[in-house]
Amino acid sequence: MSVQQVRLESVRRKSGGRIHLTPRVPRSGPVTTLCGQTLEAGTFAAVDALADCTNCQRRSKDQGRISGAFFAQEEGSELLRLSLEQARQRKSPPSGSPPRLTVVKPVAWPAPKPPPDVVPDRLGELVTRGFKPSGEGVWRSPGGVIVKMRKHGKEWRFVELVFEGSIIATRVEGGLRVKAGDVEVTPSDDGYEVQLKKK
Repeated sequence: MSVQQVRLESVRRKSGGRIHLTPRVPRSGPVTTLCGQTLEAGTFAAVDALADCTNCQRRSKDQGRISGAFFAQEEGSELLRLSLEQARQRKSPPSGSPPRLTVVKPVAWPAPKPPPDVVPDRLGELVTRGFKPSGEGVWRSPGGVIVKMRKHGKEWRFVELVFEGSIIATRVEGGLRVKAGDVEVTPSDDGYEVQLKKK
């Protein structure tokens, strides 16, 4: 039910002052305004002027406040009547056909992305180009090869290579060259060099 369909009435103290809004000006008893003031019986009068109380004006746009005010003054039946009128005005589906249901798809918000980490070109014995970090000292190649590194002092060193495919180990000068998937481990002067295979 839209707020605009509910008619509010204006009221003012007999001694003057601001004009307030209320759901209904009672014939007897106190009245409670939208801004929360209670005017005792005999101290107020209904007026035809527009309300100038800023709190009443602001709250007249809040459907929850208006509903609460109607029920506080036991005028809830007026809200019920307006709801029923609005329901009758809506077009009902033709008899015999099932009502149409509207499927509301949840909004697919993109997953929050962490700030981009600056990956150095080299991390100790690993040439990081093409690798993706997968945890502390763990890197994954595009072909699924997992390379584990461990920190020795301030330097990262190659520790382990994990791959579920064929691995080729070849003796070369200075040690073994290992090829696994798209990764190649070759001996160097002071240890090893791990990088993606050159195409």
